[in-house]
Amino acid sequence: MMSDAVTPPGTLPMTLDAVDRRIIRCLLEDATLSNNELAERVGLTAAPLSRRLARLYGAGVIRQAVVVDPAAVGLGLQAFAEVTLNRTAPEVGERFVRAIAAMPEVVECHTVTGDFDFLLKISVKDIADYKRLIWNEFDRLPDIKGLRSTIVFDTPKRSLGTLPDW
Repeated sequence: MMSDAVTPPGTLPMTLDAVDRRIIRCLLEDATLSNNELAERVGLTAAPLSRRLARLYGAGVIRQAVVVDPAAVGLGLQAFAEVTLNRTAPEVGERFVRAIAAMPEVVECHTVTGDFDFLLKISVKDIADYKRLIWNEFDRLPDIKGLRSTIVFDTPKRSLGTLPDW
């Protein structure tokens, strides 16, 4: 039975069946499963599972294979930066996105509605490193009208994703 079309950017629509949905749920619960363990849990043998995984990755349905704890790799400070641009013209936003794409400290960038234009998630070594990023990198960007930071104390809940009620 096929249902629930998913259309990742730049791809043709893809339909997920019940087995695809079981694969996704199992990986969200435990991404460390071997292919054999995953195949057993979803009721497939290794070869069909591998083909389905390749299709799900290829279509962009599954995008992230590894989640690293920032503190464990020396990135002890997480922050969110709310960025307001001086204009909301498409070329200004595109220029900003290109600039931050070159900053490895910016680990997520979201275009948002409301009082600011972009919400950035930033991972750096410490507060001095954050100050360097803001003063030396962001300050050089001509299109920023305002930037407001929120420092993360800790993350009591983190989820790898949510799914609709399938």
